[in-house]
Parts: sequence; structure tokens; C-alpha cells
Amino acid sequence: MFPIRPGQYRHLEPLYREVFPPDLSKGQKPGKTENFAKSSRFDEIGEGIEPFSGTLTDHHLAHILKRTRFGTTMQEIKSLRNKSLSAILDEILVVSIDYPEPINNYNKPNEGKIDLDVPLGSSFVNAAFNDDFEGDRIIALKTWMIGRILSPNSGIQEKMLLFWWNFLPIKLWDVFVSKSCYGYIKMLNRHVLGNFKDLIKDLTMDPAMLVFLSGAFNNKENPDENYGRELQELFCIGKGKNAGYIEKDVQAAARVLTGWTIDWESIHTEGPPISYFNPEMHHTGSKTFSAFYGNKVIEGKEGMAGAGELDEMLEMIFATNESSKFIARKLYTFFVASEISDLAEANVITPMAAIIKGNNYNIRPALKALLSSAHFFHPEIMGSMIKSPMDFILGLWRNFDMPAAQNPLGEKDFYSAILWNMGGIGQEVGDPPNVAGWPPYYQAPNYDKIWINTDSITKRALASDSMIFWGYWISSSVNISADLLKYVQGFEHPEDPNSLIAEFVLLNLGPALSPQQIEMAKNILLNGQEQDYYWAGAWLTYMASPTNQSNANIVLNRLKPAFQLLLQMGESQLM
Repeated sequence: MFPIRPGQYRHLEPLYREVFPPDLSKGQKPGKTENFAKSSRFDEIGEGIEPFSGTLTDHHLAHILKRTRFGTTMQEIKSLRNKSLSAILDEILVVSIDYPEPINNYNKPNEGKIDLDVPLGSSFVNAAFNDDFEGDRIIALKTWMIGRILSPNSGIQEKMLLFWWNFLPIKLWDVFVSKSCYGYIKMLNRHVLGNFKDLIKDLTMDPAMLVFLSGAFNNKENPDENYGRELQELFCIGKGKNAGYIEKDVQAAARVLTGWTIDWESIHTEGPPISYFNPEMHHTGSKTFSAFYGNKVIEGKEGMAGAGELDEMLEMIFATNESSKFIARKLYTFFVASEISDLAEANVITPMAAIIKGNNYNIRPALKALLSSAHFFHPEIMGSMIKSPMDFILGLWRNFDMPAAQNPLGEKDFYSAILWNMGGIGQEVGDPPNVAGWPPYYQAPNYDKIWINTDSITKRALASDSMIFWGYWISSSVNISADLLKYVQGFEHPEDPNSLIAEFVLLNLGPALSPQQIEMAKNILLNGQEQDYYWAGAWLTYMASPTNQSNANIVLNRLKPAFQLLLQMGESQLM
């Protein structure tokens, strides 16, 4: 059975991809590798990992929900009121990943395209590799992921999946083996809030990663340094000023990793993909590491004992102080702020790294401490992050309670438009631009500002306008719209223009608006009049006779431009 190398089927991508994401980092000049705060407001935050002791308002609840899932709803906020922060986090940090497997929903009989290996409606996650259908399966997998995010039970596991995918990434199009790609997702899901050491070991042996970073071809005759380098540079140690590994360590790691490969027969036949250790490919000599690792020597081992060298090397890596700090920084820049100030390094990163190491690299305790910290709820942190395309588009879909695919068979067609919409503004699900992830999460000095340019901001505005005015085109013949009347009825006081605007801002925008901005939106609801009852009367008249289209139109003709105005404010791009 022939092996599959990374990018081998890249020439087939144009047959399936409707959009190739723009390079948002083009023209960016990389900054220094050490952490620094470009925004002075972050540099002045003295609060640290100590627990937040203030009163939790709806603004605080919306903040924690937006950072731990995609968008939020008024019902979700109401469900957390009057609960302690610890109880709220215990509720949020629950993983529920019992999802059905993705299925064949990609057959096109009218085009003579029928996957004979996988019946319509059946799962393809164990199907034999078939280059005629792998592209279709990958699109089905991507839209399946979108469906999971938009499902009613979506939660922290979906946000953590994005975190890990950005941190420890593969590119689905480069791997091009759908069942291996699904296995990678399943592997990440097993560890979303679990043990980082276990995750890295599983990642090292994962069939998709063994293809993506060429580990499957790493052998004693020709050691491949690709994964050994990224294991240290991008996954476990980083490139900070205290990262002291050297080229010698990359070479030694590559030799330790020789022998881990893929059972190619499992790829080309029915069944799950299988990786294994082949002692005949393993370098049996001793591997000596640098002073950064205490001049550790891993004695070479023969036969199946050679597999144990991986465990020795990982323990060596995780014994460093820099490893726990590195994962702490990754969690911080994903959930809190894109930049790490000197104060944050001292008051948040260092104690959080101690929590990680003290809990043997279990992630949940550290994340709970971070999300319950006084630092996390500082006014300058709340509403300070620019939404990723996934946060922006999927957040709008969840916030507006947009329709979902009626069943798994309809997911691919229903969610493909969302997939390419997000891709067009810089983030295609499952395919970061490189092994470092998406640049806005790591590229100094601009970080998340990279998400916004003249092209992407225009496309974001068009996306929000389409939901409000003319609907969202699922296909050339299917258009769906947000039910704004039903949406507003879910607010606590929709008859009060002040309350209505405040709730809309709470759910859809980041920081609070100025009185002038609020007045602009309110003026639209009042139709240019001065008294609040001009809106209250229109709303209550509609509610008294909701089937009266004339009354409904009066309300809609005010809601639509008011919401459009609010969603085109800069604050709508923040969370």
C-alpha cells in the first residue's frame, strides 16, 4: 500500500475549495519574539491570578460566555445569574463530546458522483482512502464541525478545539485522508480540558500529524527533523527569551522519534487509521541533549523498547520551567488578551504556570483559575479582543438564533456557505495557513489586529447586513433570514428602546458604547422623534396583533437600520 505524503494531493484542492483564504499577514513585519505589550492600557493592569471578588453583572457574564464559546444568547446569560463564579465555571468547563460521526451527505447522483464505499447517510470515518472522494469527505467534515458549533449543546469543547487546532495544527487539505483528519479531531476532543502531556504524546503518534509533519517518514537512515523541531519550537517550549534549546536538541529529538510511522494498509482499507512503532526504522544510538535540558542523555534502545524513548524525551521537556510557562502564555493570549505585559507575565503567567506544573500539566485547574481571576475581569480586558472570523460569523448565527440544518444529510449543503464566508475573511475551518496556526494569534506586533483590513472589514459588514436585510444565501436557491421579531421578543424589555439597545449591545458588541452612539441607534427606533413612547407604542401595537403585517413592518423598518448601525460600529468587532 502506497504512503501519502503531506500536500501530495494539493493539486485537487481547487476542485473542492470555493475560496482560498487571503493571506492576512502579508506585508506584516514580524516583531520581537519575546512578550511585550504594545497597547499601554494592558501595561497598566496590575491585577493578577487572584480570584475576582466583585459583583457579577450581565456584562461580566457575557464576557465569560463570549470568551468560552462562539457568541452568546440572552437565555444563556439569564441561566448564570445569581450563581457564584466558581459554580458558573464548573458549569461552563464541562465537556460533552458525544457527537454522531460525520456522514456521506456529499453524493451528487445528477453529476454521476456516488461514493460506492460509503452508502448515503453512513459514516465515512473508517472508509478506505479514495482520492476521488477525499475532498468531498473533507468538506463534509468541515461543515460537520460548523454544525457542532451551532448546535444547542455547543460549549467550551468547541472553543477549546479551536484553541488546540491553532496551537497544535494540521492542515486538512495537506493530510487529505479524511479518516485520519477525523481521528485527529477525535484525539483533540479527548484532551480538550485534560492533560497536556498526554495530549502531546497522542499528538506525536497521531496518524494525521505523522503525515502533516512527515513523522511517518522519519527513520534511522535519514532522520527528519520537522516534528522534532516543531515539538520544541511551537508545541512545548516556544521561542521566548528563556527558551534555551539549540539545534543539537532538534537533531537529538528527531533521532528519538525515528520509528513512529503509519500502517499504510489501514489507510487504504476499511477500518480506523493505525500508527505504530517500527523498531527497524529506529535509531538505536544514544541521544545527548543540551544544557537547557540538563545535558540529558537518552540511552539508545533496541527492539520495541525503543518506543519508550519518546516517554523519556517528553518527561525531559515537561520538566523545564519554560514548558509550563509556554502553555500558560498560549492560554492567556487565546482567552484573555493578545499581548502579554510585564505585569501580566509576573502576576498571571508565572503563577498560572505553577498551577499547571503543580497539577501535572492538567489544563482544567489552570484555565479555571485564569477565567475566575481579577485580571480576566479587568475593565481593560473585557471587550478588548478582536473577533476571529469564526467568532464573528458563528457568533452572529448563534446570537440571532439562525435556522440550523434539519438533519445531518443537509449539513454539507447548509453550512458550506458559512465555511466559505469565514474563509473569505481569513479563517477556513480546519486549515490554518501554516504549522504555527493563524497569524493573529501569535504574530507580533499586530496580533489580532491582523484580522481586520479594508477587505475583511467590508466583507464582515456585508455578512451582518445580509442577516438583517436580505437574508443569508445558503445556495443559489435557498435564502434564510434572521427572525428579528422573534429575536427581540426574547429580550427582557423590548418595548423600552434604552433596554433593547443595551441588550443588543451586550450580546453582539464588545465594550460599552458612548451616549452619542446609543443616541444614534435610539433615534432610528424612535423614527426621529424625541420620546421613548414612539418606539414603545409601535412595539406594543405589533405585540397586540402580531399577524398584522403592517404593524410588523413598522417595527422591522426601525429595527433593521438600528441593528445595522450597531453592527457596523467598531465595537461589534470586539468581544
